[in-house]
Amino acid sequence: MNPFPKRLQQILIAIFLIIIVGTIGFKLTGSEKTTILDALFMTAITISTVGYSDYVGIESSSAGKIFTIIFIFLGAGVIVYLFTSLAAYIVEGELKEVFRRRNMEKRIEKMKDHYIVCGIGMVGLYIVNELYQTRRPLVAIDLHENKLDVLQLHNLNVDLIVGDSTENEILEKAMIQKARGLFATTNSDNDNIVIVLTARQLNPSLKIVSRCNDTKNLDKIKMAGADAVVALNYIGGLRMASEMIRPHVTSFLDKMLRDQESHLRVDEVQIPPESPFVGKKVSDIDFRSLGNALLIALRKSNGDWIYNPLPDTTLEENTSMILLATVEEREILERLVKPKL
Repeated sequence: MNPFPKRLQQILIAIFLIIIVGTIGFKLTGSEKTTILDALFMTAITISTVGYSDYVGIESSSAGKIFTIIFIFLGAGVIVYLFTSLAAYIVEGELKEVFRRRNMEKRIEKMKDHYIVCGIGMVGLYIVNELYQTRRPLVAIDLHENKLDVLQLHNLNVDLIVGDSTENEILEKAMIQKARGLFATTNSDNDNIVIVLTARQLNPSLKIVSRCNDTKNLDKIKMAGADAVVALNYIGGLRMASEMIRPHVTSFLDKMLRDQESHLRVDEVQIPPESPFVGKKVSDIDFRSLGNALLIALRKSNGDWIYNPLPDTTLEENTSMILLATVEEREILERLVKPKL
């Protein structure tokens, strides 16, 4: 998106046209000796109201005098409009918006290990809300600038890039090379396929989760490079069935995922290589010292699950700890598992 205000673009175009009209007019109505430079100079001193002298010989030409009268009012009107528009531009805060956008771009350039949400519809809005509430760094992308108002309406102080998520340039502006994950959440499966394919090419190690509106496109989106594909109709059907046969379970999970007053979540923390946790037993980790953190399961690097791990279970590198914890407790644990420098 061009950050230069449209109003100023129109003013500059108007001034350029006035200069062209004045130059041609003075050339045609002036004397035979009038050059293009003389006509341009006469135009400049006329619209600026300097009025040094008659440089093109219009004093002896009725047509030249009539043209000059018309041109003076026309040129003066454009100049007055220019200054009033500049004043309105500053007063109305458009200049502030330009600085806001530039500051946003600088913040995004410094980001790493963040998440990119492509498409801020209802699905994307819920994703942004969850990432924001759990303090994950993120960047949102949408075609429409009014989505920024939508985010602010929901008290989500999130940077928004206005543009097409299917384009390399827009994803690069979101620092996709340094991102941890990307969500393709547009209403179009075709767009989601292109977003996934483009993102995978730009960052092969990126984790990508895509929305799928039609289940027949599940395989296509996976083949494009998505790590996980969520079919909304399928998930919705499972949710309705769960509400009927296991209502208390769904209520519990809803509280973990959607309760705005509580930051308690079912979350995960991965044990990286060379972490001080590698080789330790579960009993060696005092989860209670973090607060109310509760270890629920372990997912090993080979994909095996260990539910309700025993105290003598050994922790391995790249194992993910699935736990019930607040945002603060998860952040403390993430710091503890990092390798010592």
